[in-house]
Amino acid sequence: MVSKEIEVTIEGQYLLAATLTLPEGGLEKYPLVVMVHGSGPIDRDSNAKGMPMNVFKELSDLVVAEGFASIRYDKRGVGASKGDYYETGVYDLIDDAQAVLEFAKEHPNIEPENVILLGHSEGSILAPFVNEKVPVNGMILLAGTAEPLAETMKWQREEMMKDIKSVKGFQGWLLRVLKVDEKITKMNDALFKALQASDEPVIKYKGKKINAKWNREHTQFDVSQSLQKVTCPVLAITGTKDVNVKVSDLEKIRALVQGECETHNIQDMTHMLRKTDVEYSMSKIMNNNKKSIKQPVDSELKDKIIVWLRNWKNREVIIDKSEMLVK
Repeated sequence: MVSKEIEVTIEGQYLLAATLTLPEGGLEKYPLVVMVHGSGPIDRDSNAKGMPMNVFKELSDLVVAEGFASIRYDKRGVGASKGDYYETGVYDLIDDAQAVLEFAKEHPNIEPENVILLGHSEGSILAPFVNEKVPVNGMILLAGTAEPLAETMKWQREEMMKDIKSVKGFQGWLLRVLKVDEKITKMNDALFKALQASDEPVIKYKGKKINAKWNREHTQFDVSQSLQKVTCPVLAITGTKDVNVKVSDLEKIRALVQGECETHNIQDMTHMLRKTDVEYSMSKIMNNNKKSIKQPVDSELKDKIIVWLRNWKNREVIIDKSEMLVK
């Protein structure tokens, strides 16, 4: 389907630059997919310096081809959006996503009663909180979690330790002699103490700029509480080779959500939403990420989203017809 891209500016706490894409299908109004980013300094297409994932650009093309409008935006302090990325906390990210959602729902070419939030990674944590403020009609959660991010990060560190201890040969012997696992644990503990000791939005730690506000605020957020308030249809998908989140959280999401929840575990797909034949190992998969993102977003993932969107649309039509019959 041919599409029309419109550059828009959204007034939140800071001006946010976004792209609203409309299908050129001859309709006056369209259902909408609002895209909510993962963590990091990511632009509207899900690209960061040195890591051009292009996830939201590909998924925008996908949903527009299915007759949905889409809106994707540069995060605060990234791309053409104003503000400071390093001073942005979790509450700020939720406020920004809410501002984009409210802007889009008021657009003359959007059906405000047919809006879906699509979150990737951290976006899957933020989306349920945004839904509490402005209820939506559907949710797509890609590579999400069902617990506080602090718990997921603790699990990531544990997986990293297992990875280090599993290395064989001379390299493994050297890692053990140097006690690399103990050093990493001490470094993480020291960073956590430095973050908690400060009330500044940004700190310098060993010469590196750290978003302290974002890190501190994530200790206050438990997405499992927010997921229990979700009553709209949900699609949740995670890959078996995702080393950033627990694959087992898919079933927790299904149990927590109060509405219809469809889950899929895609074989060999990573957090980058691409498949890899690299064995399940945190270090090996992370090292392979830059190579894997040269490939398009996984076709099986796209197929799952397409089928769900079509079913969601049919469901809306059925609801509309039943309401007409009641009248």
